[in-house]
Amino acid sequence: MFEKFKANMMFNKFLGRSSIEGAYARVDESDSWYDTINTVHSSLEQIKKLPSELFEISSADGYKLKAIYYPCDSSNKTIIFIHGYKSHAERESAFPALFYRSLGYNVLIPYQRAHGISEGKYISFGALERSDLRLWVDKVNSLHSDGSIVIHGFSMGAGIALFSCNMEMKNVSHIIADAPCVSISDVLKSVCKNTFKKGYERVEKHATKRFIREFGISPSELDATKTVRESKYPILFTAGSTENMESALVELSNICPTPSRVVILDGCEHGNGMYKQTEAYQSAIVEILKQ
Repeated sequence: MFEKFKANMMFNKFLGRSSIEGAYARVDESDSWYDTINTVHSSLEQIKKLPSELFEISSADGYKLKAIYYPCDSSNKTIIFIHGYKSHAERESAFPALFYRSLGYNVLIPYQRAHGISEGKYISFGALERSDLRLWVDKVNSLHSDGSIVIHGFSMGAGIALFSCNMEMKNVSHIIADAPCVSISDVLKSVCKNTFKKGYERVEKHATKRFIREFGISPSELDATKTVRESKYPILFTAGSTENMESALVELSNICPTPSRVVILDGCEHGNGMYKQTEAYQSAIVEILKQ
């Protein structure tokens, strides 16, 4: 019984809604992320000066989900940027959004359910967000029926993109998966183990049952090694070298039936590759978008 209580406590803290204001918050000059965070906020200031629209959709379970849309002249090419876990969507996406606009893309920046200006009680790491993503794809197609769509996800957002890559999504041409979450079962196990140490297996068991009860799917089904085998879109996999993801991403690339590539960014951590190795990062994106 006590393990069930701990599982519910962990579930609510880990997947429950919380403030996103700490994401990419300003840091002191002595911090190793100082330059990156400055670039984040400088990019946000730049993109906020551009014309934008606030879009809203209703999720299948009745939540109002919102996104910021930055049109690029008369372009019919659009990037949908899927942010990471408990992140501030606009801060995280501003720098890559400016890059994509320089390539002639419209940019749609959704706040995932239970984040920021979007409604929602729980984050489901893709169990429900996959359906939300398809609705955003439909929204873009309502604007540009003959256009093309690139899905760019980071961390949890990249996981959502990979868990969706075996689904038919009209006009989607490519997926960019930056430091993706590969397996939700592994994430759940890691959180339980790090939080409770001894006896975490029983807590994990109850947390898994709660996940299934809340979201209608087992965490074991949210596994990129299953969906990437059936991918319908070319995929670029990227990560920083300090994340130790190379072998996992190479494995995914090897089983992917569509054109794919793995780019490991030397000396980069989780989330700063696009800032520290900008040329390599952006060149890899341009190259795969040509396919």
